[in-house]
Amino acid sequence: MRRKKSQRALDGLVYVFSYGTFHFFKMLPCVVYPHISGILAYFLLFNAGLKKKVRKNIRAVYKNTLSPEERSILVKKIFQNNVFFLTEFVLWTKLNPDKALKLIEFKNLGPLKKSCEIKKPVVLISGHIGNFSIMIASLVYAKIPMTMITRDTNNVYLSRFIDRIRKEKGIFGIQKDNPKKTIYLSSKWLRNGKTLCLLIDQHSGKGTDVQFFGNRVQAPIGAAVFARKYNADVFGAFIRHKTNFRHTVFIEGPYPIAKTTNAQRDFQTNTQFFYSRIEHYVKEKPEDWFTWLHRRFR
Repeated sequence: MRRKKSQRALDGLVYVFSYGTFHFFKMLPCVVYPHISGILAYFLLFNAGLKKKVRKNIRAVYKNTLSPEERSILVKKIFQNNVFFLTEFVLWTKLNPDKALKLIEFKNLGPLKKSCEIKKPVVLISGHIGNFSIMIASLVYAKIPMTMITRDTNNVYLSRFIDRIRKEKGIFGIQKDNPKKTIYLSSKWLRNGKTLCLLIDQHSGKGTDVQFFGNRVQAPIGAAVFARKYNADVFGAFIRHKTNFRHTVFIEGPYPIAKTTNAQRDFQTNTQFFYSRIEHYVKEKPEDWFTWLHRRFR
């Protein structure tokens, strides 16, 4: 989508600010990251539009089961945790793979590695839960031949900057801006017996209806479609923050996948199952879910 001249100018300013902030954080010791991210989160709380969006999502999930005080505490934690995860990724850009992997504990990585060793196509489903960027990086560092479908910001300068950082760390993404190209590259990756990661927890205008926290929502079916077409093993991957920049990455699967003569019904059934696993992990630690900041429930 072509951006207006005034918007491009604003994009440039945002890029310069983001570039400067990123390199400022790189110069700092990591012990100050939680303190600085807490300050940044405090200022974000003054963003009335974003705060309203988060509160709307919370009402959709919890209905009237939370008191006003509990909702306010959850909103604050959501901002604090997700800003911290952004700053924490700066630390990972300073670490080589061996040092980075010392901060990760994998649970049930063996079956995923086995599928990769025999060059079985793998669809890896996840959501924007915890520091999902670190989860993806850690799996790449653990020698999983993986790429992901990603949709970066509309700010082209910032998008290129983010993509450059990923590539410097050996993480390659398939951009979602051109549907035909996205499908072609994703299909080629799977045909070569590699792992395709999809973060599927955000709204999709072209998908299928599923139940999510007691709400009917539109969910993308790409993971289910790719799994069926390429007879891929399907795994789930979810990350949980511990302490001192350490994380646990949980690998689930391979999942049992419905495959009958009714493809559309199977897509809905399998996508509903994927969403049940995402819901499980969000319930465990709701303050770590980045999608609170998006219009998930419409």
